[in-house]
Amino acid sequence: MRVLDFTQLLQGPLATQILGDLGADVIKIEKPGGEWMRSWGILASTTGGEMDSFLAFNRNKRSVAADLKDSSVRDRLLALASDVDVVVENFRPGVMDRLGLGYDDVARVNPKIIYASSSGYGQDGPYRDRPGQDLLVQALAGALHLTGRDGDPPTPCGIGISDEYTGLHLVVAILAALSHRQATGEGQRVAVDLFSCTVAAQQQELTVYLNHREPMPRAKENVGHVGATAPFGTYPTADGHLALAMMPCPELGRILGVDWLDEFDTNDRMFAERDVIHRRLAAHFGTDTTKNWLALLDAHDVWCAPVQDYPALEDDPQVRHADLLWTVPLGGDEDEGAGGDRSTFRTVGSPFTFSATPVSLRRGVPRAGQHTDEVLGG
Repeated sequence: MRVLDFTQLLQGPLATQILGDLGADVIKIEKPGGEWMRSWGILASTTGGEMDSFLAFNRNKRSVAADLKDSSVRDRLLALASDVDVVVENFRPGVMDRLGLGYDDVARVNPKIIYASSSGYGQDGPYRDRPGQDLLVQALAGALHLTGRDGDPPTPCGIGISDEYTGLHLVVAILAALSHRQATGEGQRVAVDLFSCTVAAQQQELTVYLNHREPMPRAKENVGHVGATAPFGTYPTADGHLALAMMPCPELGRILGVDWLDEFDTNDRMFAERDVIHRRLAAHFGTDTTKNWLALLDAHDVWCAPVQDYPALEDDPQVRHADLLWTVPLGGDEDEGAGGDRSTFRTVGSPFTFSATPVSLRRGVPRAGQHTDEVLGG
């Protein structure tokens, strides 16, 4: 299997690395000089070359430097795409189309192509163009209320769980589409996104909440993040919490109108003084509401998000648009109505999107031994 890999950062490279580990010939397309994770990452390099963050997700690949805005390069990539099995990309929706390398462009030269896209919030919907970053997605998806000590503020997971879980789903989607093509000869476009997969990652916890209306309590102990620089983190506001991702402190200071952030002008200083910066920023954000802060930050294209709990997540417009919460029967049609109010339950649906083989709910959760006769005979 040959894979043309246009991914960068984490979840896409993780997925193509998994395919490479399994034996695929992965051709990684990078901008001249390499993708930015080679020189930027949460963890410092221990090799004297590329960042550890890049090294962690890019083995078993060949690298090609290419300027995607050069039409002659684009034509050569399309010629290459005519002889590969899979194209994988994780740009924001619409970017590959504007470059002339979208699904329709590739399918014209290779109708059997499996074209896999991974994004922050899906290829359409109200969040389509928001920045898809792990912390922001954890915040929107309600996951920050599952980490840390009881009584602590909303706490992020200590690893890039949204990126990694989405990367795994991207692999599953690709393999399912390849299986369909092997049986039918038909290629297709498949898509996953950080938000849908992070909601799905809380299968057990959201099922408990949706059916008992009580979230699972947090433990007394906590797990913290070990590698981020300020202002990365969550902050209390006058009526809730918000999350901030990567941003230079001086630039944030100009937006907020606070001069003291100017002195933290290097990554080393933002790391060494992150506790002090967080305490002072927390006091500043506590003077106004989450809604007002987000309006200001969004106007300056700051990567930020509200920290949502499960009631807010249940009513979230992207959740409704993507149909991420399903009502599932207990048992088959023959059990309809059995068990009174417990004949159906609510849970997290599938995060996959397929153009030719859409996911569907065909069977509920079976009773013990319900299909023994059907499968093994009476």
